[in-house]
Amino acid sequence: MPGKKIVVLGGGFGGVAAARTARSLLPAEHTVTIIDRNRVPRLCGMNPMLIVGERDVRKTGRSLGQLANRGIQFVESEIDSIDLPGRTVNTQSGVHEYDYLIVALGATYDWDAVPGSDLAYSFYSLETARRLRRRLSRFRRGRIVISVAAPPYKCPPAPFETAMMMNWYFRRQGIRRDSEIIVTIPEPAPIAVAGPDASAQLEQDLDRRGIELRTGVGVIAVAPSSMEAEYSDGSSIAADVIVTVPVHRVPKIVAESGLTDGKPWTPVNADTLETSTDNVFAVGDVNIVPFAEDRAVPKAGVFAAGQGENVAETIASRILDTAPPPAYDGSGECFLAYSSTQSALLGGEFLAQGGPQVALRAPTASGMRSKERFERDWRRFRI
Repeated sequence: MPGKKIVVLGGGFGGVAAARTARSLLPAEHTVTIIDRNRVPRLCGMNPMLIVGERDVRKTGRSLGQLANRGIQFVESEIDSIDLPGRTVNTQSGVHEYDYLIVALGATYDWDAVPGSDLAYSFYSLETARRLRRRLSRFRRGRIVISVAAPPYKCPPAPFETAMMMNWYFRRQGIRRDSEIIVTIPEPAPIAVAGPDASAQLEQDLDRRGIELRTGVGVIAVAPSSMEAEYSDGSSIAADVIVTVPVHRVPKIVAESGLTDGKPWTPVNADTLETSTDNVFAVGDVNIVPFAEDRAVPKAGVFAAGQGENVAETIASRILDTAPPPAYDGSGECFLAYSSTQSALLGGEFLAQGGPQVALRAPTASGMRSKERFERDWRRFRI
């Protein structure tokens, strides 16, 4: 029997975890290929610390070319389309056939959804984070507003971690009394996906640090001056620095393939993460795994990695005709740095029977060491 072709679209957390796990479980006659337009993906989870000079830009990426050492083929190319009936992926470097397809293309940012936001600041890419870093290095006094447009967005704790790091940085610079930090979110509570207890604890932590939180308001526009933001409730806030979290969308080629069935994100079987097309799976930010009417497993790298591993185990079981792995359980933990030396940990099992079992642990030095170890493991392709 000829070997099977496993093709992974996207070299982020989910794609790499899927490829790495599949390669470890399957004999050499089966090929595992990752296709991504970027040879060096970045760990955007470092950006809240990067913007205050606590992370080295050179250590925020890893080269997918190194996966060849693990028996994984890497193709650096733009992906043009996915042909589900033909079981092929069309790229600018050629056509790739597959027996099993793993779509791990993440989310794209729609800067046009909030007029003027492309001229404001952000931290959701290396480029925007470096620009914000330069601005904060010159900041001496005034108001900073961090505003979210609409859920879902990658790493729900990120806006609050960014505010915490700004608070710590301004204190270290001796300018905290001359600065004001405001976070606005469209949700009724911070990290609402994690439940009321975690949200209440984070609200208290923000309040103790003098960080103002405004809930239930999404940013809808930023003035041409980039010094005033407008919100969904008709209010506005003038600020010296406006930082936005962009609207997230499913990648165009995924929507055009038919995998989303006209929905905002790719629906999947919650147990296997398989789409409505046999042997085609979607992992990470590109999919949606609901656990309640209005809540779903967060879009964050650690969850994408867990999904990628689970999907690879499922594919291997089908190829080798062995027992399938346990159903995906929605487990994962995110770090939330409060300073350069302390980090909290947020997570648990989102698909637990009876509802999510999630908690926010207090920030500790041990938490920061775990965060730093996580980042090192990511760079070494252990995650």
